[in-house]
This record gives sequence, C-alpha cells and structure tokens, in this order.
Amino acid sequence: MKDTETKLTCFKLRAEGRPLAAIADTVGVRRQTVANWHKDHEEEVENLKAIEIDALRETCWMTTQARIERLSTRLEQMTAELKKRDFSDVPTAKLVELELKTRAELAREFAESPVRSEQQLRNAKNRRILSRPPELKPDGDTKLLLEPEESGNGRKRSRRAD
Repeated sequence: MKDTETKLTCFKLRAEGRPLAAIADTVGVRRQTVANWHKDHEEEVENLKAIEIDALRETCWMTTQARIERLSTRLEQMTAELKKRDFSDVPTAKLVELELKTRAELAREFAESPVRSEQQLRNAKNRRILSRPPELKPDGDTKLLLEPEESGNGRKRSRRAD
C-alpha cells in the first residue's frame, strides 16, 4: 500500500487535469491503482480542482470588485472630460439620439412604483397566498394590516399592532 503522500501527489496531479496514465508514470504505480484511488476520493479531487481554479482566477483575472473600481475610475475620467466640452461639434442626429437616451435614463431613475388600491393589495396578497404550497398557507383571517376595521360606533378605525 502506498503512503498518503503518494496519494496526495496523485490527487493534485489529477486536479491539474493530468491523465491517469501520466499520473501513474509520475508516482510509480499502475494506472488502475490511480483510477481506484480517484474513484475512492472523487470529492477530494473535485475540491482540489476547485482550489486550483480559484488560484488561477485570483492570479489571472481581476476580481469583481477590482473590475468595478477600474470601470468607476474610467467613468469618472470620461465624465470629467465631458464636462470640459460643449456639444457644438456633435452632429444634430447624434445630439438628438444622446438627448433621447439621457431622457430615457432619467425616466428610469425617477420611475415611481405605482401606489396600489386596497383592492389591488388584497388581490396581490391572495395571489401570493394561493401560489404557496398547501402546508404554508395561513389558516383563518388574511386581512391586510392597512385595512380599516369597523368600530362599534359605525366609524372605521385603523388596526393597531398590539
């Protein structure tokens, strides 16, 4: 039986993507032995692969945060440059296109969520409750907290959380 260090070397080489025959030659065992070890320790090999890939990602690619920071810096530079310029040299068609895109972006920024009526809220709540699995559906009253209740004097009053 080979020692643990030999097996670990075998797993590392497999995690690097080496073929079983090449691993067997490197560590000095039969190919079938390497295949058996791999089969018995598949999860460990997969984990080593993930570690290898993560190491490559760290060294070769920028992290998401670094990309965002880089793009943010670039955007700040472009914005500063645009502040220095006027639009007198931009062709009319391009200027109109830029205006429309700017208006559309502003509209998205200021898009308001529609305020729903009590009936619309009730309907939305009922649709949400009905879409739940039966074991998660509430029993009894499903009134909205915003819904006023009748008080004894015929006037409506708002529900309070006690």
